[in-house]
Amino acid sequence: MEEKRVAIIGGGISGLLACKYTLEKGLIPIVFEASNEIGGVWTQTIETTRLQSPKRTFQFTDFPWPNSVRGRYPHNTDVLMYIKEYAKHFGLMEYIQLNTKVIGIDFVGVSDDEMDSWDFWSGNGEPFGSHHEGKWQILVQHEDFTTQEYEVDFLILCIGRYSGLANTPEFPLGEGPDIFAGKVIHAMEYSSMDNESARELIKGKRVAVIGSQKSAIDIAVECANANGPEMPCTLVQRSVSWSLPSGCFWWGINLGFLYGSRFSELLVHKPGQNIVYSVLASLLSPLSILS
Repeated sequence: MEEKRVAIIGGGISGLLACKYTLEKGLIPIVFEASNEIGGVWTQTIETTRLQSPKRTFQFTDFPWPNSVRGRYPHNTDVLMYIKEYAKHFGLMEYIQLNTKVIGIDFVGVSDDEMDSWDFWSGNGEPFGSHHEGKWQILVQHEDFTTQEYEVDFLILCIGRYSGLANTPEFPLGEGPDIFAGKVIHAMEYSSMDNESARELIKGKRVAVIGSQKSAIDIAVECANANGPEMPCTLVQRSVSWSLPSGCFWWGINLGFLYGSRFSELLVHKPGQNIVYSVLASLLSPLSILS
């Protein structure tokens, strides 16, 4: 039987899991990671960043946290170490190509008309139904800017939610950073700096952080550590957002687990959902006032 090759784009947590399970299925994975190390978003984090979930809820099912990590919310360096130890334990590194950026993807060997007739998965567990003629051609660029093409049978995208792209708003001319005398950077730029450079950037400065999610809170903490109460950071939010403390209970329900799990998805009406989920979302909608 011919061995099937699977290309996996991204060497973060999802990419490592995809690599491990394709190996267990008898397939041959090739993981392409554009940066110089595995770990995804955990390779570029703010100095004070810690895991925002209790470590027991952020754990590989087949690889527990080491005893040396004792805190409930591990530091980002412990998280990255844990991810790398997972890859080492299951022998994944030999299938990972670092500093290899995917610059082109094409599916060849099947006509466009035939592809248009396929149903997604076709309900039989086979990619693109029972068709096996086509191949994926993956064009990658290495660190020395040379390119190489790979041909594989299947492709898995594990590029993360944002894939390294900053979500920066656009401003009309004369109403944005172009008329601001200070320095404007995105949270991703800040987190990519080394710790010393990041501290020097904000030390002694009046800083405004736009946003209310985790990166905004982390940077506000960095500013507080660097400048103290004498020069407080200003946190600007579009709408009021409340952060629930760990262990916050309502009628005996741990709200952290309620909103930090997939249960919260049941509270939201989504396009294309069936009548059961629609009714369930309507019945549970009163709980949304707690968020």
